[in-house]
Amino acid sequence: MVTIASQPQLVPLTKKSLTGFIKLSDNSEYFISVDYNRQPPAVTFDDDLKLEFDKYPSKLAKIVENSATLESFVANLVTFLEDILVSPTDSKHLLILIKQVANLPSDCVKSIDQDFKQVILRHTDESNREHHVAIQLDSKTPTLTCDLPQELIISDTWSCQEVLRTFREVISQYQVLWDILDDIDSNCWVIEPEPYTRGAVHRRIVLKGDVSLIVTLDPSQPTTLPRCRFLGSAKSIQPFQNLLDEKADEWDPALGMVENLATISDLELPSKPTEENSAISIECGVCYCYEMMDQIPEVSCNNETCKQLYHVDCLVEWFRGLPDVRHSFGTVFGECPYCSKPMHIQAVL
Repeated sequence: MVTIASQPQLVPLTKKSLTGFIKLSDNSEYFISVDYNRQPPAVTFDDDLKLEFDKYPSKLAKIVENSATLESFVANLVTFLEDILVSPTDSKHLLILIKQVANLPSDCVKSIDQDFKQVILRHTDESNREHHVAIQLDSKTPTLTCDLPQELIISDTWSCQEVLRTFREVISQYQVLWDILDDIDSNCWVIEPEPYTRGAVHRRIVLKGDVSLIVTLDPSQPTTLPRCRFLGSAKSIQPFQNLLDEKADEWDPALGMVENLATISDLELPSKPTEENSAISIECGVCYCYEMMDQIPEVSCNNETCKQLYHVDCLVEWFRGLPDVRHSFGTVFGECPYCSKPMHIQAVL
């Protein structure tokens, strides 16, 4: 509970009167003078508070009526002022936000919801890509939502102008990264991420048949050799892994990403599905989903006529239901759910 003692800039004159400044949680200060020796109590405000109370004509009388003592009056007054001057839903706060938005360039404001709870700003980058940041105004510190490889960080004393400025600065850092990813998207057969996001720094690319490659770029050094992970049967991916090991030193940052990937895979990368390669399966053969609990299907049947992919957990659960399942030193042995050929996986039952 707020007390007179907790307001060090209030000076008691007598047991029933005081003068000084009330300080609120946002560090704003307002002058008041109160005399409870008189009936009704005499209350004097500075001009700023007088303007606020003019919006609530009967509120001051209500506070006095509900405050038997000077101490309780201060407590009730501070509570009321916190509600109307500090709370993000009060009219003063909204007026400040409206003024901030009005001072932004008109082409930077995409939308404002009817209750002024969300403002969506936009910025078009050097390559004519449009980006959006949503400012959710449900609390004093807003929630920012945007499709970027990193989180936007703003100060406690934020403003819409600061959000837009920070948003633009972060976007400028990723121009090369997005140019490279756009090049991959345009010239390769990309099957993941789905749905597409600017925040994703990886791409899953079809190489050949049942073999795909997940490349994960370093946002700070996007032209360097990305982290590469091949997916497919052990027999199918081994030649590609060998090529990567042999040719990693040939990676040339001056060349395009697609050209470099073609070099290390020794392939002309397919740009779109054809009758010959459109049958690639990316879903799990047990749950028929692609992503599950942040896992993707990465275990493949080694039978060359099957090559079905599975989530590790799904395959372990399938093995668990087999009558002849066996395990030894962390390796579980079972049968492929599709072709019934022997399979094994590193896992614990």
